[in-house]
Order: sequence, then structure tokens, then C-alpha cells
Amino acid sequence: MKKLFMLFTALVFSASMLLGAEARTVQVTALEDFNTANPPAELHVQINANTRLDYDLMLFQGFQVTGKVVTQGNGFVFVPVSYVNYQEEELPIQKQYAGTFKGKGGYIRQNQPFYLVFPSNTNPDSFQYYVPSSSDIYPEQ
Repeated sequence: MKKLFMLFTALVFSASMLLGAEARTVQVTALEDFNTANPPAELHVQINANTRLDYDLMLFQGFQVTGKVVTQGNGFVFVPVSYVNYQEEELPIQKQYAGTFKGKGGYIRQNQPFYLVFPSNTNPDSFQYYVPSSSDIYPEQ
């Protein structure tokens, strides 16, 4: 019984490690017409579901994202450069998150959903936690 439990635990642990390394597929909506074979240099999309690209960046459903486009094979790579939040503030994106186009190539119409695949950047080893000290809790006066 103990060996069976250890085997099950090892299986669950290995499956969680594999899932953590997976890419993140995000559904977005085109805000203008474009052709995947010859996309514009700049593209505007709307995020269709809450998406965490990194510990520092969370894009919520409804955010409008502007990005640079690089043609690649029969698709393209979308690199977000800024987004518009709910308060209609345009905020820059400091890091580069390259999302590859997923789906059938061809003409994408305005308000048509399509998919972008971003690599998983949420590695817990790269996240730094802040541990408050006693001076943060009880500042000297």
C-alpha cells in the first residue's frame, strides 16, 4: 500500500511539472481586419479571458492590447507593447512576450476571435517574495 501511494504521489508530481512548462493559449478578438500572410506592422486585439503572462503582468478580459507583428512562415508572432485598462489608461508593457498565431491562415475580420500562444513565463523560481521585517511593521518614530 505504501509503494502504491508513493507511485501515485510521484505520478501527480511529474504531471504537475509537465503542465507547468506548457504554453498558454489565449483567445483574442481582432479589432481590425488583417491577412495572416501579410499582417500589418502593428495590430490591435482585445483579450477574451483573464490572462497572466507573468507574475508582473495580468491582462484582464476586455483589455485592448497593441502589439508589434513579425511575419513567420505561414503565420506571425505578436509582441504586446501596450494595453488599455478599464480606466482607459494606455500602459506600456516593459517585457517582451512573443505570442505565436494559432489557427487557419487567411483573412481575419474585425471582431473575429483567434488564438495566440504565449510561452509560460510564470516560473515560481524567478518570482521574488517580499518578507517584511520588524522595522516595516513597527517604524521608528
